[in-house]
Amino acid sequence: MERPEVGDEEFLDIAKDPARARALRKSLQRLAGSGDETVREMAREVLAGRIGLRQAARNVAYREALSERARAGMHACDRMSAAERHAAEVEGRRQLDECQSEIDRELAEWQAERRRGRKAGEAPHQSRGWRL
Repeated sequence: MERPEVGDEEFLDIAKDPARARALRKSLQRLAGSGDETVREMAREVLAGRIGLRQAARNVAYREALSERARAGMHACDRMSAAERHAAEVEGRRQLDECQSEIDRELAEWQAERRRGRKAGEAPHQSRGWRL
């Protein structure tokens, strides 16, 4: 049976904030559908939790495949006009804002669920007859 994907928290140590961690996970999801077999394998292994992202970066085959994609991306960036680069930066900020909005919505939904559970008579913590 296939393991479920790792969550955003798996990438917090690298990304440093929840929105960037989510964006990194989403990027890996896109790479998992890549036409490059090596990159696809790496992304799937990381998302399945069988290998960490740092460990994947130390793997020679994965590192070379990712470096090739990074070089192609840098080359494409070098060919962009200033206006195109600015538009790409704006889009990147928009995507990060979207990730943060998703996180905020999920947190609000989770908090609402907890409040509904308490209103239904559930104690927030209980064990063997005592409650906090």
